[in-house]
Amino acid sequence: MDKDDQLRVRSFENNKIVIEIIDFNKWKSENTGVDLKIGSFLKIEDGNDKSIIAMIQSFKMAEDLLGDSVVQQNDQPKGHFLLDTYPIGQLESIDGEILFKKGIKNISIPPTSVSLLLEEEFKAIFEKREQPFVFSKHSANENVDIVVDGDKFFSKHLAVVGSTGSGKSCTVAKLIQEANKSDNEAIKNTHIIIFDIHGEYAHAFEKSYRYLNIEENNLEIPYWLMNAEELEDFFIESNEANSHNQLSQFKKAVISNKIKHNPNLNVTYDSPVYFNINEVIMYLSNKNRESRYSIDDIEYYALSNGEKIKCVDNEIPEAFWQGLDFYQPTGNSNHGILKKKVSKGFFYGEFNRFLSRFETKILDNRLDFMLKQTSLKTVDFFRIIKNLLGYHNGKDDASNITIIDLSSLPFEIVSIVVSIITRFTFEFCFLKTKTNDTNDTPYLLVFEEAHKYIPKLNDVKYKNTRIAVERVAKEGRKYGLSSMIVSQRPSEISPTVFSQCNNFVVMRLTNPDDQNYVKRLLPDSFDVYTDSLAMLDTKEALLIGDAVSTPCIVKINDANPLPKSEDILFLKEWKRDWIDIKFEELFTKIMTENIVLETVK
Repeated sequence: MDKDDQLRVRSFENNKIVIEIIDFNKWKSENTGVDLKIGSFLKIEDGNDKSIIAMIQSFKMAEDLLGDSVVQQNDQPKGHFLLDTYPIGQLESIDGEILFKKGIKNISIPPTSVSLLLEEEFKAIFEKREQPFVFSKHSANENVDIVVDGDKFFSKHLAVVGSTGSGKSCTVAKLIQEANKSDNEAIKNTHIIIFDIHGEYAHAFEKSYRYLNIEENNLEIPYWLMNAEELEDFFIESNEANSHNQLSQFKKAVISNKIKHNPNLNVTYDSPVYFNINEVIMYLSNKNRESRYSIDDIEYYALSNGEKIKCVDNEIPEAFWQGLDFYQPTGNSNHGILKKKVSKGFFYGEFNRFLSRFETKILDNRLDFMLKQTSLKTVDFFRIIKNLLGYHNGKDDASNITIIDLSSLPFEIVSIVVSIITRFTFEFCFLKTKTNDTNDTPYLLVFEEAHKYIPKLNDVKYKNTRIAVERVAKEGRKYGLSSMIVSQRPSEISPTVFSQCNNFVVMRLTNPDDQNYVKRLLPDSFDVYTDSLAMLDTKEALLIGDAVSTPCIVKINDANPLPKSEDILFLKEWKRDWIDIKFEELFTKIMTENIVLETVK
């Protein structure tokens, strides 16, 4: 577009440039078919092949500099406007190529002219990146692809946030589809693990993915993969008065049982090696009913089968891994058979509630994938980890994308599963880097509905997950491990995790707290973007970060196929004829499989 004598600079500051439209009516007649609106870009030239690019933020009518009224004799507006614009960077012509750079250095004063951007200049801002990655178009000009730097986009942590119905799941699916795109059938080196809270992402991927869930019996996460804190979080109620006793005996039993089943390994409480959970429960049950008697100052367990086993408090007799019958304590009286006083063990009756909770978990069929995996031993460890990381049985059975379906799990176990897989993925990337001085198999972890298990509040039941994910956020980039934080409530996510994200895809947000949280990510001069967060259309987003040349509103390209996240069409369904329901058939699963309907948190 030719230089326009109706546009000129009125004032120039680092973060604000005021542009004057001398006569808008005349400008409009000379630029037929061109819209000038909030969000449009202007080019301010200095006469030395350099141009400042400024975005229109607001406008107002004003009196003419010469004192003329803004109203002409025919009572029609003359169209004298002042535009407040924000400089986003500069264009330079180098060897005939137009290049965009952030910042406004080395610009000569005063500027010589103002004009609208040409199409090729518009594309120079948004379409030239070192490692091109495309998943959207500019909302103001759909002829322009928004090209981000793929390396920076995925390696520096990414957040995708937006209220329900904003197109968040479709955006996540599109990002992963583009990242995994291949020009041939050969499997590439893409490695992505998705924590799928609602069971919706399998529909979006036709090949090169593996779906791990309870229904297909291929989600293997045996209880012995838990570290010390995860075990205690899952089995011990920390707010009970005697929780310290539960903890001491549980820890003692787990360590001893690990040693028993792994005699050739140097194991610790944290070691991911097999131990028999039923034997640990039996030990605790025995301690809960234990009674003793003394002969010549030597204490023995008061076993009803007559077996004499000395009481050695720092050791666990082999017999304690099985169910034992003890004589009842006699107080100050002698026992009729032993002819000695039978006293209570130190933990007699201490573990009643503890054991009841244990039994409840063991009987919960939803936890079978974890607690009933007694057939999986330490020798299966490597196969389990390979399965979780997408390697399975070699390249022919490998998958680029591993979807962990958590939709049918009790909510209290979701955070444990996320913690375990996150922790082992971090360890893999750490060891790969330390062994080879680099990680040539980088991983992306996608934390769907992250606010549910990585909350801002220091709730003890999410402690282990928060620690694992925060470790990825703070250290993962060095070891080739990145994260995608997906949430409809960004203000409720751990600030440590969210603050480590360098790129943001911000979709429609209607909650004021979430809007304010995102606004703090941008300078005040970008209010024109952040003020519109509640009005973004479905699949529209504010794109911010190191990977994009400048913040902008984009239209996300359609995922193909789409995830299974479409809304129920209420009115359409309500207009259909009455549908009879077989309640017995529908609710039988709840009765027989011990399923508990939970309130979504």
